[in-house]
Amino acid sequence: MSERTTRDTILDAARPLFAERGFNGTTIRDIAEAAGVSPALVMKLTGSKAELFQAAAPESPGLADLDPAEEPPGYRLVRAIVERRNSGDYEFWAMAPYLVQEAPDPETARAKMTERVVPRIAAVIGEQTPDKARARMVVTLLLGLASGLRTFEILTPQAIDSAKLIEAYGALVQQIIDDTEL
Repeated sequence: MSERTTRDTILDAARPLFAERGFNGTTIRDIAEAAGVSPALVMKLTGSKAELFQAAAPESPGLADLDPAEEPPGYRLVRAIVERRNSGDYEFWAMAPYLVQEAPDPETARAKMTERVVPRIAAVIGEQTPDKARARMVVTLLLGLASGLRTFEILTPQAIDSAKLIEAYGALVQQIIDDTEL
């Protein structure tokens, strides 16, 4: 196994552990065991636990597979979160608040997360304003949706059908995207 592949395996093992247990509740030993490697190798390939925690945040919050021709971006962004919930896949939007809150330096983590996410959402929605207010509002809505689905489990499939959820919440997000006066 190459060093890059082993590092990817470690990061893949770390994401759900950090999401489930948080920074303080996850040990290097836990991550090593989940990845099938030694704790020493985890440290060698990722540096400190804090660096591993930051590296576990994916570079792209589920934006790579968005096809604007398929459906409007607000609906597609919501659909991606709901589909990941339904399949049990890793959810960036649900993990992001924990990555910031539990980072050794939350202020720096918050700034990095904003720098990483807001411009990507702005590109997806076609916003070119300097303040990117619409993109920031969309990010806020997506964080809220992910928390409601994953952390608090308020909007379970039993409470609202996934298709209805996508339609209703997608309309909210799309309304922000379409409001060029913001």
